[in-house]
Amino acid sequence: MSNQAPDLKYLFEPRSVAIVGASRDEHKSGGMFIKRMLEDGYAGKIYPINRRETEIMGLQCYKSVSEVPDEVDMAILAIPAPAILESIQDCANKNVKFGIVHAVGFSEMGTDGRSAEDEVVRVARSGGVRLIGPNCMGIYTSRGRINTIVPYISLPFEPGKVGFVGQSGWVSEVFLRHGGERGLSFSGVISIGNQCDLTVEDLIAYWGDDPNTSVIAAYVEGLKDARRFIEMVGRVCPHKPVIIWKGGSSELGARSAASHTGSLAGSYQVFQAMCRQNGIIAAKGMEDVIDLAVAFTSPVLPADNNIGLLIEAGGAGVSSADACAREGLEIRPFSPDVQAKLAEYLKDKVPPSNNRRNPVDLVWAPIIGGSKVFVDCLEIIIPEVDVCLIITYAFLQEDWYRRRMEELRDKYKKPVIVIPANFHDQLKGAVKCVREGLPVYVMPDNAIRCIAAMLQRARYLKNLQIKTYHD
Repeated sequence: MSNQAPDLKYLFEPRSVAIVGASRDEHKSGGMFIKRMLEDGYAGKIYPINRRETEIMGLQCYKSVSEVPDEVDMAILAIPAPAILESIQDCANKNVKFGIVHAVGFSEMGTDGRSAEDEVVRVARSGGVRLIGPNCMGIYTSRGRINTIVPYISLPFEPGKVGFVGQSGWVSEVFLRHGGERGLSFSGVISIGNQCDLTVEDLIAYWGDDPNTSVIAAYVEGLKDARRFIEMVGRVCPHKPVIIWKGGSSELGARSAASHTGSLAGSYQVFQAMCRQNGIIAAKGMEDVIDLAVAFTSPVLPADNNIGLLIEAGGAGVSSADACAREGLEIRPFSPDVQAKLAEYLKDKVPPSNNRRNPVDLVWAPIIGGSKVFVDCLEIIIPEVDVCLIITYAFLQEDWYRRRMEELRDKYKKPVIVIPANFHDQLKGAVKCVREGLPVYVMPDNAIRCIAAMLQRARYLKNLQIKTYHD
């Protein structure tokens, strides 16, 4: 894949950054970006660019990028559209490697804007500058410690395995913030806007080769080169899950996409068929993208569609059974041997119940026996199922409990999915679970939808004769 992927190392790990349109005002983007980089501990050199200033926030200021005495890996352009072309020419003269153009007023505005955008690209290419944008919110990179997507807050920079590219700034921000709150950590998040130069497929190709990325997700409104996109995902999907949320599935949504980023949304039905043929996991919306990314943090996929359920309340079992029926998953009764082992183990631990067949109702177990009851029952049932779903009040923040689930997952090479009875009470533990490859969900419907997607990928890999467990 490497001969197809652009070299984006210094996009995600720039050694020096010029802020064009730098400002003393922390409420303007040119001031906010500098303040955020300083507070977040960016380790490279920052060069404020402003013709009227000599110093900003303790940093020497330059009148142009060309005046910077050292190499510049990245230029962040916090200036309006009419000033972009001149600044890009300056970056091209300096041989800047990457430019991030935040300004609006280009191809999303129609013919005149498209002509202006084409000229910006022409000038950038004359000096070897690769562009993100315009009409975008830019970049979050954990390795580079740069955050222009939500520069008004401090985000953690723990290096992670999820790469995300979105044509919408809102989607990129929501994925970054809400995904982080769910326990996802990122190799990079890119708000790509109009894709005047670098495209969604360029990012997918790069992350496909990147050893620091194991899950790739994207929000797409339109494709610059559908043929190349199919080629890229066809090369990446056998190695890493690719999750795509396609905007513009309705006529009104397609018109909104055209006015938003100047993208032609294309046929949604054709896109769905392309996903099925190429191993892409098609997401249904914003929440689904995050849920699916959480699912594929698991190092193992289900071999088949038999789910084992450990529940703390009967309603959860009913809800799960209905969701499984919708998704084509099965909840088969355990063998007589497993049912006997469960009955013997649970005697005097939980109130008597006829439900030891699957699901297993462990009512009051968290109060009477604590988390130990759930993991002991997990050990009994996991050999007979393809994936285990645990719905419980058990305390996810307990390290030993998570370790036992991990050990059983790794021993039997089967996913373990968890739904805490009150997600917000267990938030810290839920985040730890996701980071340790134990996907956590708020509701059974979400979890079971994602189990079905994991099985879809497992079957795709099986057809390619690729193993579904990553050591």
